Amino acid sequence: MLRAEQIKLGKRLLAYIATGTSSEASMLYQNPVDDYISERQATEEQEALFTTRPLCLAASAQLPGPNTFLAHDLLNIPILLTRDGDGLVRAFLNVCRHRGARVAEGCGEARRFVCPYHAWTYGADGRLAARPEDAAFEGMDKVDHGLTELPCQERHGLIFVRPTPAAEGDAALDTDALLQGLGPEIENYSLAGYTHFRTYDSEWNLNWKLGIDTFLESYHFGVLHKQSIHPILHSNVGAFDAFGENLRLLFARRSIAMLKDQPESEWDLPKHLASVYILFPNTVLVRQGEHVELWHAFPRGVDAVQFRVTLLIPEPAATEAAEAHWTKNLALLLKTVEEEDFPVGEGIQQSFKSGAQPHITFGRNEPALHHFHGTVRKALNMPPVAGDSSQ
Repeated sequence: MLRAEQIKLGKRLLAYIATGTSSEASMLYQNPVDDYISERQATEEQEALFTTRPLCLAASAQLPGPNTFLAHDLLNIPILLTRDGDGLVRAFLNVCRHRGARVAEGCGEARRFVCPYHAWTYGADGRLAARPEDAAFEGMDKVDHGLTELPCQERHGLIFVRPTPAAEGDAALDTDALLQGLGPEIENYSLAGYTHFRTYDSEWNLNWKLGIDTFLESYHFGVLHKQSIHPILHSNVGAFDAFGENLRLLFARRSIAMLKDQPESEWDLPKHLASVYILFPNTVLVRQGEHVELWHAFPRGVDAVQFRVTLLIPEPAATEAAEAHWTKNLALLLKTVEEEDFPVGEGIQQSFKSGAQPHITFGRNEPALHHFHGTVRKALNMPPVAGDSSQ
């Protein structure tokens, strides 16, 4: 976060705390319950948000060196991410061009990917390097039968992929255009220099948007998280800003009071924040303390979601003490969502089907929720709802 921005936001958060206020929307937002339970809308979201548009799929640290790879299947599309011998990140469909078998599983280091069916062999750059009984395929040029490449760009320590192959005339993937002004701020965190500590997957019986919702307000901290994070973070205090479809929401740690006794030139604001970014539609980037969390939500139908959380740390955990420290950090952040947030979310998902109410209400103190759901509706060409000022 740039110095001038730190000072401006620090003053803003201190003023909110002093006056008992927060970022506010101009009115209430009535979000239809149908948004969370409609099979039709779930189908439209899958096509518009998770199939044809670029998504953040991983951190650079998950491909730490040349000839490393990661098989990614959470979009229900077999994707293979590689860092080739020259260090360039690429994305391919994880599909052999002979008979369609997968050529890679898991993650690791490999210069070649050998199909388990007939041993067609591909390089980390996707080229078809060899095939047994080559003469049997005379007239089928190897040059034209490499892995099918997907539009991909590595930027600001993150990897973005469009899950469908480029068609003739398609514009190149432009990550900075996607981030709509957030790029310099994320770049300032130097994520490209972080280390991948661990990745954890879990599935929940709730709509993917309901999972995202839990990151978008601190109104619940003093109730649901009274014993866990409320002693660390102020409740119902947040600085919200929209960046096109994306957003930033800053929650103040109680230690922010220390800034009042320091010259502004010495402020280190991120040290006193839990900084939440939504990289639309389904990536939640959380920076707090020394670490960064990447949360990805992938729908599994209308009322189920798979979450993947990736913990990034500033340097390798080279000692037993460091390993224990980061293992404890990961356990604590998972405990908060798995024992508090998401179980409540599963109950909410079930209640939506009861017919108790046609809509839920986002208060004026929950502007990030207004923005996120308004942006989803806009992306689906749906009409705005009462209180939506984002369209």
